[in-house]
Amino acid sequence: MTAELLTHIHRDAAGSVWIDDTGVKVIQVAQEHIGHGWSADMIHENHPALSLAQIHAALAWFFDHQEEMEKEMTAREGSARRLIASIGDSPAQRRFRQIKAAAAP
Repeated sequence: MTAELLTHIHRDAAGSVWIDDTGVKVIQVAQEHIGHGWSADMIHENHPALSLAQIHAALAWFFDHQEEMEKEMTAREGSARRLIASIGDSPAQRRFRQIKAAAAP
């Protein structure tokens, strides 16, 4: 009997790490585990198209490369904050602030 290693994980040419045969990045699964405190079973409930094996492989990859992944998470958060700051308030947010200011004593 020979052992077959199924990793369920691959890195693309740009360096992003994906779960095989899905459109899901490992970092997405890791963020749900870290940010929401979700277990593999909870992630599976929210992403039934992913097998538990794929989810466990993604989490294993994350923990094996935690420093690299945490740096990427920090960079993504910074990019998101800069993008939000560059967009500014939506018309609804501006209107809400006007209403709130008018109602203030």
